[in-house]
Amino acid sequence: MDHIRKVGVIGEGKMGSGIVLYLVDFPFELVWVCSEGADMEKTARMVSKRARKSLDAGIIDRTRFESLQVSPVTQDISLLRDCDLVIEAIPENLEQKRALFNRLDKIVKGDAIFTSTSSSINPSEIMPGPETGRKSAGLHFYYPVQSKDMAEVTLSASTTDGTLELIGSFLDSVNRTFITLDEQNSFILNRIFLDFQNAAFRIVHDGECTYLQMDQLVKEQFFSFGVFDYCDSIGLDIMLAAIQRYIQDYRDQESYAIFTSALARLAGAGKLGVKTREGFYKYPMPDQTPESPEHAGEIEEHMRQTWLNACNRFTSTALVSPELMYYAIDEFFGIELSPLDKLLLNFQ
Repeated sequence: MDHIRKVGVIGEGKMGSGIVLYLVDFPFELVWVCSEGADMEKTARMVSKRARKSLDAGIIDRTRFESLQVSPVTQDISLLRDCDLVIEAIPENLEQKRALFNRLDKIVKGDAIFTSTSSSINPSEIMPGPETGRKSAGLHFYYPVQSKDMAEVTLSASTTDGTLELIGSFLDSVNRTFITLDEQNSFILNRIFLDFQNAAFRIVHDGECTYLQMDQLVKEQFFSFGVFDYCDSIGLDIMLAAIQRYIQDYRDQESYAIFTSALARLAGAGKLGVKTREGFYKYPMPDQTPESPEHAGEIEEHMRQTWLNACNRFTSTALVSPELMYYAIDEFFGIELSPLDKLLLNFQ
Protein backbone atom coordinates (compact mmCIF):
# COMPACT_ATOMS: atom_id res chain seq x y z
CA MET A 1 0.00 0.00 0.00
CA ASP A 2 1.57 3.27 -1.14
CA HIS A 3 -1.05 5.64 0.24
CA ILE A 4 -4.37 5.67 2.07
CA ARG A 5 -7.51 5.64 -0.06
CA LYS A 6 -10.22 4.15 2.17
CA VAL A 7 -10.73 5.08 5.83
CA GLY A 8 -12.91 3.32 8.37
CA VAL A 9 -14.00 4.99 11.62
CA ILE A 10 -15.55 3.04 14.50
CA GLY A 11 -17.68 4.85 17.07
CA GLU A 12 -20.42 7.47 16.91
CA GLY A 13 -19.45 9.55 19.94
CA LYS A 14 -18.05 13.08 19.85
CA MET A 15 -14.66 11.98 18.56
CA GLY A 16 -15.86 9.40 16.05
CA SER A 17 -18.51 11.67 14.57
CA GLY A 18 -16.09 14.60 14.57
CA ILE A 19 -13.50 12.66 12.56
CA VAL A 20 -16.03 11.40 10.01
CA LEU A 21 -17.65 14.79 9.49
CA TYR A 22 -14.23 16.36 9.05
CA LEU A 23 -13.15 13.75 6.49
CA VAL A 24 -16.26 14.44 4.40
CA ASP A 25 -14.32 17.33 2.84
CA PHE A 26 -11.47 15.09 1.62
CA PRO A 27 -11.36 12.52 -1.20
CA PHE A 28 -11.30 9.35 0.88
CA GLU A 29 -13.80 6.57 0.64
CA LEU A 30 -15.41 6.41 4.08
CA VAL A 31 -16.96 3.67 6.17
CA TRP A 32 -18.45 4.69 9.51
CA VAL A 33 -19.25 1.77 11.82
CA CYS A 34 -21.64 2.60 14.66
CA SER A 35 -22.74 0.60 17.68
CA GLU A 36 -25.90 -1.50 17.79
CA GLY A 37 -27.65 1.16 19.85
CA ALA A 38 -26.89 4.03 17.47
CA ASP A 39 -29.65 5.99 15.72
CA MET A 40 -28.60 5.13 12.17
CA GLU A 41 -31.00 7.50 10.43
CA LYS A 42 -29.84 10.43 12.54
CA THR A 43 -26.19 9.54 12.00
CA ALA A 44 -26.62 9.25 8.22
CA ARG A 45 -28.38 12.63 8.19
CA MET A 46 -25.36 14.17 9.92
CA VAL A 47 -23.14 13.09 7.03
CA SER A 48 -25.62 14.27 4.41
CA LYS A 49 -26.08 17.63 6.12
CA ARG A 50 -22.33 18.15 6.41
CA ALA A 51 -21.84 17.21 2.75
CA ARG A 52 -24.53 19.68 1.68
CA LYS A 53 -22.83 22.51 3.59
CA SER A 54 -19.48 21.64 2.03
CA LEU A 55 -21.01 21.53 -1.45
CA ASP A 56 -22.71 24.89 -0.97
CA ALA A 57 -19.43 26.37 0.27
CA GLY A 58 -17.52 25.03 -2.73
CA ILE A 59 -15.34 22.76 -0.58
CA ILE A 60 -16.41 19.57 -2.36
CA ASP A 61 -17.72 19.03 -5.87
CA ARG A 62 -20.98 17.48 -7.01
CA THR A 63 -19.36 14.08 -7.64
CA ARG A 64 -18.07 13.92 -4.08
CA PHE A 65 -21.42 15.09 -2.72
CA GLU A 66 -23.35 12.43 -4.62
CA SER A 67 -20.96 9.69 -3.54
CA LEU A 68 -21.68 10.59 0.08
CA GLN A 69 -25.41 10.28 -0.47
CA VAL A 70 -24.81 6.53 -0.64
CA SER A 71 -24.56 6.43 3.11
CA PRO A 72 -21.18 5.36 4.50
CA VAL A 73 -22.87 4.66 7.85
CA THR A 74 -23.26 1.02 8.89
CA GLN A 75 -23.36 -1.39 11.82
CA ASP A 76 -21.66 -4.11 9.77
CA ILE A 77 -18.02 -4.26 10.87
CA SER A 78 -17.16 -6.57 7.97
CA LEU A 79 -17.45 -3.57 5.63
CA LEU A 80 -14.09 -2.42 7.01
CA ARG A 81 -12.34 -5.39 5.40
CA ASP A 82 -10.71 -3.46 2.54
CA CYS A 83 -9.95 -0.23 4.43
CA ASP A 84 -6.39 1.09 4.32
CA LEU A 85 -6.72 2.88 7.66
CA VAL A 86 -9.03 2.02 10.56
CA ILE A 87 -9.56 4.63 13.29
CA GLU A 88 -11.10 3.31 16.53
CA ALA A 89 -13.05 5.87 18.57
CA ILE A 90 -15.10 3.81 21.03
CA PRO A 91 -15.31 4.56 24.79
CA GLU A 92 -12.20 4.25 27.00
CA ASN A 93 -12.63 0.63 28.02
CA LEU A 94 -9.51 -1.52 27.81
CA GLU A 95 -11.23 -4.88 27.37
CA GLN A 96 -13.70 -3.57 24.80
CA LYS A 97 -10.90 -2.08 22.74
CA ARG A 98 -8.83 -5.27 22.92
CA ALA A 99 -11.80 -7.36 21.86
CA LEU A 100 -12.54 -5.00 18.99
CA PHE A 101 -9.01 -5.10 17.58
CA ASN A 102 -8.79 -8.87 17.95
CA ARG A 103 -11.96 -9.09 15.91
CA LEU A 104 -10.73 -6.56 13.35
CA ASP A 105 -7.49 -8.50 12.90
CA LYS A 106 -9.51 -11.42 11.54
CA ILE A 107 -11.59 -9.21 9.23
CA VAL A 108 -9.49 -6.38 7.80
CA LYS A 109 -6.87 -6.89 5.10
CA GLY A 110 -3.36 -7.56 6.32
CA ASP A 111 -1.65 -4.37 5.15
CA ALA A 112 -4.24 -2.02 6.73
CA ILE A 113 -3.14 0.26 9.55
CA PHE A 114 -4.99 0.07 12.88
CA THR A 115 -5.14 3.23 14.99
CA SER A 116 -6.86 4.27 18.19
CA THR A 117 -7.98 7.74 19.25
CA SER A 118 -7.69 6.77 22.92
CA SER A 119 -6.61 9.60 25.20
CA SER A 120 -5.28 7.33 27.94
CA ILE A 121 -4.57 3.78 26.65
CA ASN A 122 -1.37 3.08 24.70
CA PRO A 123 -1.64 1.17 21.40
CA SER A 124 0.52 -1.74 22.63
CA GLU A 125 -2.11 -2.48 25.31
CA ILE A 126 -4.95 -2.97 22.86
CA MET A 127 -3.54 -3.74 19.40
CA PRO A 128 -2.39 -7.07 17.98
CA GLY A 129 1.29 -7.57 18.83
CA PRO A 130 4.18 -7.05 16.40
CA GLU A 131 4.44 -10.82 15.95
CA THR A 132 1.20 -10.66 13.93
CA GLY A 133 2.74 -8.29 11.40
CA ARG A 134 -0.17 -5.88 11.92
CA LYS A 135 0.77 -2.19 11.52
CA SER A 136 -0.62 0.05 14.24
CA ALA A 137 -0.23 3.30 16.18
CA GLY A 138 -2.09 5.70 18.42
CA LEU A 139 -3.80 8.54 16.56
CA HIS A 140 -5.22 11.02 19.03
CA PHE A 141 -7.04 13.92 17.40
CA TYR A 142 -7.68 17.04 19.45
CA TYR A 143 -11.32 17.82 20.12
CA PRO A 144 -13.27 19.39 18.48
CA VAL A 145 -11.72 17.83 15.39
CA GLN A 146 -13.00 20.40 12.89
CA SER A 147 -11.42 23.34 14.71
CA LYS A 148 -8.24 21.86 16.20
CA ASP A 149 -5.19 21.63 13.99
CA MET A 150 -3.16 19.12 16.01
CA ALA A 151 -2.97 15.36 16.43
CA GLU A 152 -0.71 13.07 18.46
CA VAL A 153 0.77 9.96 16.87
CA THR A 154 1.91 7.41 19.46
CA LEU A 155 4.47 4.86 18.32
CA SER A 156 4.40 1.27 19.53
CA ALA A 157 6.57 -1.74 18.68
CA SER A 158 4.16 -2.36 15.78
CA THR A 159 4.69 1.11 14.27
CA THR A 160 7.20 0.74 11.47
CA ASP A 161 8.85 3.65 9.67
CA GLY A 162 6.61 2.91 6.72
CA THR A 163 3.51 3.00 8.92
CA LEU A 164 4.50 6.36 10.39
CA GLU A 165 5.17 7.70 6.90
CA LEU A 166 1.70 6.65 5.72
CA ILE A 167 -0.01 8.13 8.79
CA GLY A 168 2.01 11.31 8.38
CA SER A 169 1.01 11.58 4.71
CA PHE A 170 -2.63 11.03 5.66
CA LEU A 171 -2.49 13.78 8.32
CA ASP A 172 -0.73 16.14 5.93
CA SER A 173 -3.42 15.51 3.33
CA VAL A 174 -6.16 16.47 5.81
CA ASN A 175 -4.26 19.57 6.94
CA ARG A 176 -3.31 18.32 10.38
CA THR A 177 -0.06 19.14 12.14
CA PHE A 178 1.09 16.28 14.37
CA ILE A 179 3.56 15.45 17.07
CA THR A 180 5.15 12.00 17.32
CA LEU A 181 5.48 10.42 20.76
CA ASP A 182 6.71 7.15 22.20
CA GLU A 183 4.51 5.33 24.68
CA GLN A 184 6.42 6.67 27.70
CA ASN A 185 5.42 10.18 26.66
CA SER A 186 2.01 9.46 25.17
CA PHE A 187 -0.92 11.85 25.76
CA ILE A 188 1.66 14.44 26.71
CA LEU A 189 -0.66 17.43 26.74
CA ASN A 190 -3.15 15.67 28.99
CA ARG A 191 -0.26 14.85 31.33
CA ILE A 192 0.83 18.49 31.42
CA PHE A 193 -2.70 19.56 32.21
CA LEU A 194 -2.98 16.93 34.94
CA ASP A 195 -0.18 18.58 36.91
CA PHE A 196 -2.05 21.87 36.57
CA GLN A 197 -5.34 20.27 37.64
CA ASN A 198 -3.69 18.58 40.61
CA ALA A 199 -2.18 21.84 41.84
CA ALA A 200 -5.51 23.64 41.43
CA PHE A 201 -7.34 21.00 43.45
CA ARG A 202 -4.79 21.14 46.26
CA ILE A 203 -5.26 24.91 46.57
CA VAL A 204 -9.04 24.50 46.80
CA HIS A 205 -8.65 21.56 49.18
CA ASP A 206 -6.49 23.75 51.46
CA GLY A 207 -9.23 26.37 51.61
CA GLU A 208 -7.42 29.09 49.67
CA CYS A 209 -10.32 29.52 47.23
CA THR A 210 -13.46 27.81 45.94
CA TYR A 211 -13.83 25.71 42.80
CA LEU A 212 -15.60 28.62 41.14
CA GLN A 213 -12.93 31.12 42.15
CA MET A 214 -10.17 28.88 40.83
CA ASP A 215 -11.95 28.34 37.53
CA GLN A 216 -12.52 32.07 37.16
CA LEU A 217 -8.84 32.78 37.79
CA VAL A 218 -7.78 30.10 35.31
CA LYS A 219 -10.10 31.50 32.63
CA GLU A 220 -8.82 35.03 33.19
CA GLN A 221 -5.11 34.18 33.27
CA PHE A 222 -4.57 30.90 31.42
CA PHE A 223 -7.18 29.13 29.28
CA SER A 224 -10.65 29.55 27.84
CA PHE A 225 -11.96 26.94 30.30
CA GLY A 226 -11.55 26.22 33.99
CA VAL A 227 -10.09 23.18 35.70
CA PHE A 228 -13.24 21.87 37.35
CA ASP A 229 -15.79 22.76 34.69
CA TYR A 230 -13.48 20.96 32.23
CA CYS A 231 -13.53 17.83 34.40
CA ASP A 232 -17.31 18.00 34.64
CA SER A 233 -17.67 18.38 30.87
CA ILE A 234 -15.48 15.33 30.16
CA GLY A 235 -17.08 13.19 32.89
CA LEU A 236 -15.49 12.47 36.26
CA ASP A 237 -15.53 8.71 35.70
CA ILE A 238 -13.64 9.17 32.43
CA MET A 239 -11.23 11.65 34.03
CA LEU A 240 -10.51 9.29 36.92
CA ALA A 241 -9.80 6.30 34.67
CA ALA A 242 -7.52 8.37 32.45
CA ILE A 243 -5.57 9.89 35.36
CA GLN A 244 -5.07 6.50 36.97
CA ARG A 245 -3.53 5.32 33.72
CA TYR A 246 -1.32 8.38 33.36
CA ILE A 247 0.20 8.05 36.84
CA GLN A 248 0.49 4.26 37.10
CA ASP A 249 4.23 4.40 36.35
CA TYR A 250 4.97 7.75 38.03
CA ARG A 251 7.39 7.66 40.93
CA ASP A 252 5.47 10.52 42.55
CA GLN A 253 1.96 9.11 42.06
CA GLU A 254 1.14 9.64 45.75
CA SER A 255 1.21 13.39 45.12
CA TYR A 256 -1.96 12.95 43.03
CA ALA A 257 -3.80 10.93 45.69
CA ILE A 258 -5.94 13.75 47.11
CA PHE A 259 -7.23 14.72 43.69
CA THR A 260 -7.89 11.16 42.52
CA SER A 261 -9.61 10.31 45.82
CA ALA A 262 -11.97 13.26 45.36
CA LEU A 263 -12.76 12.15 41.81
CA ALA A 264 -13.37 8.60 43.05
CA ARG A 265 -15.76 9.79 45.77
CA LEU A 266 -17.79 11.88 43.36
CA ALA A 267 -17.85 9.20 40.67
CA GLY A 268 -18.76 6.54 43.26
CA ALA A 269 -21.73 8.69 44.30
CA GLY A 270 -22.91 8.90 40.70
CA LYS A 271 -21.88 12.55 40.42
CA LEU A 272 -20.16 12.36 37.04
CA GLY A 273 -20.42 15.97 35.93
CA VAL A 274 -22.60 17.56 33.28
CA LYS A 275 -24.04 14.25 32.09
CA THR A 276 -25.58 13.56 35.54
CA ARG A 277 -26.18 17.26 36.30
CA GLU A 278 -23.78 17.21 39.23
CA GLY A 279 -20.04 16.82 39.68
CA PHE A 280 -17.79 19.52 41.08
CA TYR A 281 -20.75 21.79 40.27
CA LYS A 282 -24.52 21.38 40.07
CA TYR A 283 -26.15 21.99 36.69
CA PRO A 284 -27.51 24.16 35.29
CA MET A 285 -25.04 26.54 36.90
CA PRO A 286 -26.22 30.01 37.89
CA ASP A 287 -24.67 32.87 35.94
CA GLN A 288 -22.37 34.41 38.51
CA THR A 289 -18.90 35.90 38.76
CA PRO A 290 -17.22 35.12 42.08
CA GLU A 291 -15.12 37.55 44.05
CA SER A 292 -11.38 37.10 43.67
CA PRO A 293 -9.78 34.96 46.38
CA GLU A 294 -7.85 36.79 49.08
CA HIS A 295 -4.44 35.72 47.81
CA ALA A 296 -5.26 35.76 44.09
CA GLY A 297 -1.82 37.00 43.07
CA GLU A 298 -0.02 34.26 44.96
CA ILE A 299 -2.38 31.60 43.62
CA GLU A 300 -1.89 32.83 40.06
CA GLU A 301 1.90 32.77 40.41
CA HIS A 302 1.83 29.28 41.90
CA MET A 303 -0.35 28.01 39.05
CA ARG A 304 1.88 29.69 36.47
CA GLN A 305 4.98 28.07 37.93
CA THR A 306 3.21 24.71 38.05
CA TRP A 307 2.34 25.09 34.39
CA LEU A 308 5.90 25.97 33.39
CA ASN A 309 7.35 23.13 35.46
CA ALA A 310 4.96 20.65 33.87
CA CYS A 311 5.80 21.87 30.37
CA ASN A 312 9.50 21.59 31.14
CA ARG A 313 9.13 18.18 32.77
CA PHE A 314 7.43 16.56 29.81
CA THR A 315 9.01 18.49 26.94
CA SER A 316 12.49 17.54 28.13
CA THR A 317 11.74 13.81 27.80
CA ALA A 318 9.58 13.80 24.66
CA LEU A 319 10.74 13.39 21.07
CA VAL A 320 9.27 16.79 20.20
CA SER A 321 11.01 20.09 19.53
CA PRO A 322 10.17 22.92 21.97
CA GLU A 323 8.78 24.97 19.08
CA LEU A 324 6.38 22.25 17.96
CA MET A 325 5.41 21.54 21.56
CA TYR A 326 4.68 25.25 22.04
CA TYR A 327 2.39 25.19 19.03
CA ALA A 328 0.70 21.97 20.18
CA ILE A 329 0.04 23.34 23.67
CA ASP A 330 -1.45 26.58 22.37
CA GLU A 331 -3.64 24.65 19.94
CA PHE A 332 -4.72 22.05 22.49
CA PHE A 333 -5.70 24.58 25.12
CA GLY A 334 -7.07 27.18 22.74
CA ILE A 335 -4.79 30.01 23.84
CA GLU A 336 -2.97 32.69 21.89
CA LEU A 337 -0.28 33.59 24.43
CA SER A 338 0.97 30.74 26.55
CA PRO A 339 3.01 30.76 29.75
CA LEU A 340 5.29 28.48 27.78
CA ASP A 341 6.72 31.62 26.12
CA LYS A 342 8.98 32.01 29.13
CA LEU A 343 10.04 28.37 29.04
CA LEU A 344 11.03 28.56 25.39
CA LEU A 345 13.51 31.33 26.17
CA ASN A 346 15.53 28.74 28.10
CA PHE A 347 16.03 26.71 24.90
CA GLN A 348 17.40 29.62 22.87
